[in-house]
Amino acid sequence: MIFMNSLDEKTVGKYLSGECSEAEIEQILQWLLASEDNRKEWLKLRVVSARSNYAHFSDPQHIARSLQELQKEKFARAQFEKKITRKIALRFIRYAACILLLIGLSYASYLYVTHRLHPEMLVVTTSGNEPTKQIMLEDSSRVWLSAGSRIEYPQKFEKKERVVFVDGKVFFDVTKDVTRPFIVNTESYTVKVLGTSFEVNTPKYSPISDVTLVKGAVEILDNQKNYLCTLQPGQQFEIDKISNRFVLHQVNAEMYTSWYSGNLEFDGLTFAEIAKALERHYGVTIILAEDIAKEKKLVGSLSFKKDIFQMMKAIELVVPIKYHVKTSTIVYIQSK
Repeated sequence: MIFMNSLDEKTVGKYLSGECSEAEIEQILQWLLASEDNRKEWLKLRVVSARSNYAHFSDPQHIARSLQELQKEKFARAQFEKKITRKIALRFIRYAACILLLIGLSYASYLYVTHRLHPEMLVVTTSGNEPTKQIMLEDSSRVWLSAGSRIEYPQKFEKKERVVFVDGKVFFDVTKDVTRPFIVNTESYTVKVLGTSFEVNTPKYSPISDVTLVKGAVEILDNQKNYLCTLQPGQQFEIDKISNRFVLHQVNAEMYTSWYSGNLEFDGLTFAEIAKALERHYGVTIILAEDIAKEKKLVGSLSFKKDIFQMMKAIELVVPIKYHVKTSTIVYIQSK
């Protein structure tokens, strides 16, 4: 590159790079002011310098090298991402395999417990208008189900205990086995016995449930298996399922439990007691008028094979009463 007069290439280069001293800048300024030709030459110099820089950055070989480096970097990054993805996938697969293995083992354990430790459960139900149904359990215990009742029990009892689940009104005559207690589970409490006869009355839609003992002895536990009380023959455990409060009554057990034989046997029962037995058996409310001799004792037998209407007609034949069905569940009785 040729420069006019005394302005050398080194000074111009320093100016373009911003490294000139004040003295050198003054020299360039004086050179520019010296002539029009100098100023034209300076403009050409600046254009050439700019083109030179552009050529440097747009040089084909430089661009090719840069592109090659970028492609290498892109390929390396892609390989790295694939490697990370593969590791994550393998780790996920291992975790998934472990989870599936645990699920498989859990399910296998469940099947073992369900089908080996806890044999298949059988369910027996009776409809609302069905007569009393009797079944025999594997241990020879006998069970009677009133209308609208349900029992769930295993085909074969376990070695340590005999467990059943009930709803409704159910009478038990349990075979004694001191090595295996008999457990009756309800929604509100548990009855634990060795060998005895008793009734469990737990209507599904009633707030009151009770247990009436005929013979032997039973323990009553709450749902957390905490001890509540022990019943003796002729006692009735009555619990409010809402408040969980209970009371014990001394009752005529035969009056409450004779339904399982198909008959209500009463020898010296008052009319109020007979009405109570009918209420429990048929799931109705009986309202006795003030003129009814509630404490009058009666002797006789009534068949529970009849429905509530047939039963009331039968009572009308032997007792001077008349009845009126106010609703499907309320019966009003008054003297004739």
